[in-house]
Amino acid sequence: MIQTKNIVPYGDRDSKQGKIMIEVRPLEMTKKGINYLVIDWDISLSPAEAISSKEVFYDNTKINQLDTYLESTNDFSGLTKSEKEWTKVKLALMLDTQSNLFLNGKTIRGLNPNDWEFTL
Repeated sequence: MIQTKNIVPYGDRDSKQGKIMIEVRPLEMTKKGINYLVIDWDISLSPAEAISSKEVFYDNTKINQLDTYLESTNDFSGLTKSEKEWTKVKLALMLDTQSNLFLNGKTIRGLNPNDWEFTL
């Protein structure tokens, strides 16, 4: 999915540090939209350790708007349907992470938008 480019501090009451990867897993598709599980992993540990997670609901309107935007800004030719849909999830996660900023202009984890990259 996406990850931090560098090791970053995390933790509410301690001084943990690690390279954070964010993974999105679809949980349930309903007539109104899709529930996703978003998991933050510390991938600098072996094995990787989940450090937080939350459920996120995207309604059909938001999904359709994202799909229209992604189709107009990316070339998905040559991808299978499943590859195309997973690529869209990854692109949407990056878009959401880099554009849903806090009042201080930072992303989640107190980072700058360009502190994130796609995982391999």
